[in-house]
Formats: sequence, C-alpha cells, structure tokens
Amino acid sequence: MKMYADIQITDLNQQGQGLGRRDGQVIFVDRSIPGDKVRVRHVTDHGTYATGELEQILEPSPDRIQPFCPLADGCGGCALQPMRYDAQLKHKRQQVVQLLTRLGQVENADHKVEATLGMEHPFQYRCKIQFPVRGTPEKPEIGFFARRSHAVVDGTTCGVGHPAGDLVRACVRDYIHQYKVKPYNEASHQGCLRHVVIRVARRTGQVLVVLVSRTPHLPATAELAHRLAESLATLPPQAGDFSADIPAEKRLYTLGSLVLNHQPAKTNMILGPHQTILAGGSWIEEELLGLRFQISPHSFFQVNPAQAEVLYTQAVAMAQLEPEDLALDLYCGTGTIALALAQKAASVIGVEAVAPAIADARTNASRNGFSNVRFEVAKAEDWLADYTTVATVQPTVAVIDPPRRGCDRALLEALRQVPLKRLVYISCNPATLARDIQILQPEYQVRRVVPVDMFPWTDSIECVCLLDRT
Repeated sequence: MKMYADIQITDLNQQGQGLGRRDGQVIFVDRSIPGDKVRVRHVTDHGTYATGELEQILEPSPDRIQPFCPLADGCGGCALQPMRYDAQLKHKRQQVVQLLTRLGQVENADHKVEATLGMEHPFQYRCKIQFPVRGTPEKPEIGFFARRSHAVVDGTTCGVGHPAGDLVRACVRDYIHQYKVKPYNEASHQGCLRHVVIRVARRTGQVLVVLVSRTPHLPATAELAHRLAESLATLPPQAGDFSADIPAEKRLYTLGSLVLNHQPAKTNMILGPHQTILAGGSWIEEELLGLRFQISPHSFFQVNPAQAEVLYTQAVAMAQLEPEDLALDLYCGTGTIALALAQKAASVIGVEAVAPAIADARTNASRNGFSNVRFEVAKAEDWLADYTTVATVQPTVAVIDPPRRGCDRALLEALRQVPLKRLVYISCNPATLARDIQILQPEYQVRRVVPVDMFPWTDSIECVCLLDRT
C-alpha cells in the first residue's frame, strides 16, 4: 500500500481509533473522529485491516473540538478529547446498537437501546488514579502510558482526574528527587517505585495513597506521609464533594491511608499480594446511594462515584424487586449493588472470588445495618450451579457485573437453567455483553439497554441491560 493515503473517517472502533476505508480495506487512525477527512502516513497492512498515522486533517469533522489537555495527542487516557461531548454520547449509544445487532443477534436493538446518560460536568471525575513511575531520581516520570505503549507520558495535571491526584503526584515527585528513590525500569526489572495508586473518597474527603514498589522498603516514608497530609489539607473543597452533614469548616481532604504495596514480580499486574500500612488506617470510607462503604487497596470500587450512582440506580430500578424476592449479586466486589438491592428484597446473596473484597463487603453490610444479605467467596460460575442444585428457596432476580472479559461460559449456562424472573447485566464492555446475550438467548430476551457514560472523553462504554425470562 502507498506510504500516504487520503481517507474519510466514518466511525470509531472500540479503541477510539477513527475508521476509514481505502480500496475496500479498513484503516484505523489514532486521533481522528467520524466526519474528518484525513491524510495518513506509514500505512501498514495487517491483512484484514490496516493502520496509519495521522499526517494532516484535510477537512475537520463538524464534531471536532480543541482538546482541553495539552498531552492529549500522546497520552493514552482520553482518546475522544478531539470530539464534542454530546457527539461522544451519541456515538457510544450507536456502538452499543451495532454490537448488539451484529454480535448479540438482538432484534430491534435500535429501539431497545436508550440515550446515553452523560455528565453535566464531565471533568475531574476520576477518583481512582494509577500513575506508572519511570525515569530517574533526578528526572522522574509520573503520568500515564502512551497509546499501545508502556512509555510514560509525564505530566503535572489531569483534567479528568480528581485534583487531589495531582497534589499527590507532585509530592511523590519531590520525594523521589530528594531521597534519590529509583523509579522502576521495566526492561531491566530494576529500581523501586513502580506505581502510585490514588483513591479519593469524595463524600468524606479521605484519600488513600498506595506506593507500589519492587522492593519491600522505601526510605523516609514518614516524611512523605507528613507532606502528603499537609498538601491535601490545602486543596479547596471541589464541587460535589463532602456530605451535607459535614460542617463547612471541617470539609478538608485528609490522608486516610498511606500503604506500601510490595510487587516483586515481573508482571503487568499493578498490585502485589503483600502490603504494609505506613500511615493512617488500612482503608478509607466513601458514601454512595446514602450508604457507607469501606475501600481498601485491593477493593473494587467504581472510578466515577457520581455516575456509579446513576448506573446502580438504573440497575436497581430494572430489577423491579418485590418484598419476597431473593436477589443475587454476582461478581459483587465490595457489595455496593448487593446492599442497594437489600433495601428492597427479602434477602440478597453476593458472590465474589476476591477474598479481600468479600471481607470489605461483610464489613459494609454490618456498618450499614443490613441483616438480610450474606456474601460468599467463590467463583460465580461454580457457586451458582452448586447453590441452585440444593437450595430450597430459588433466586428470583440476579444482577451480574462481570469484568471486561465478560461472564464465564459456565455461568451463562447455569443462568439459563435458573428460573429467574429477570436478569440485570451491568457491562463495561458492550462487545462481551453482546456475546453473552447471544448465549443467554432464547431463555432470556433483551428488554432495555441504558448506556451510562462512566468515563467521558475515553472510548469506554458502560451499560445496564434488562433481560426478561421468556
């Protein structure tokens, strides 16, 4: 194929790359959006498709805007920054429709998928931030990975992250420089500090900081804890933060926990199994849907709490629970959905394979006063088949919230055998949602799908799907 090609971008793929065609072959182009006419260089033929680098925008799309982040071209975090926010919402809905139609074989998908629920203020929403650390003690690099690369795009501010994350990043940068802490070198598997993971509890102002190190010790961590606490206390309260019952004079961000996580393995997994509390407690507390939740370093908790409330409210409404229902929350994490269901159902069982998450879930149930919910440490696919074989009371409603890879095939087959009234599927990947729906048919039929924009400016799509038993 020629070194250069001029193409019209007509769509986006699931990685946020613009999609165009030349001589019938699909070409994917980073930093392009539907409606752009672009010139691409270094077109590489991969057989069934090709990739190209954006050389020039010949005619900009009507939906094209100037990215708000100066690092947008290189950073892999926000692929859709060149696109108007309202256009992003429409695109995400249409992508769900296309995948359900093509992969899920869902009839009339365009009539079943509703408008994407977006954010009024789609900035500074990320309350979990994971910064890889590279470079040298003299010039540390703390930022995000570039697209399809492990090269770190260094920076000082992030427009979609909570501002507390940038304060922590600045403190850690100074700490590395002053105490000559060696950043991790992925190629040689040498150095110490690999990642900085930050969680911000917006309703309480508590901040959890995890230092992920290849080595089991780091120098002067007490001094770092002191600097972090001082720096966080200077941050003004952000819109939407702090519960209404916290007096204005006490609305201060605090270092709830500083943790050293030991990750000695040569792996892409960020957290290792062992950790040491350096300052504060072992967890922080957040409020969601009027309930309090304990969040520890290994806990799963939604990155965008504001949209998580939108997502879970939709899920509970779709469940249409009645006082006699036994509800299941499969892949329950720290029990957020299970406790929301327990407010309406007779009883709830939450199932999760990660033991620390279940420990948090049980604590969360206790602290919120629920006695009609229990949690099991197990793989959902194994537990469901065993439970329904021996249980005298069968579940009537289930909510499933699997990881990005979707549900295990064994779980889908077990769900087909359970006489549920309805199934609510929360998905962070519409492609695997569509695949799983195709397997669940004909026992279940899609009734409604509501996309929820959990990650504005990115290619990620979250949605809630209601399936009725046929």
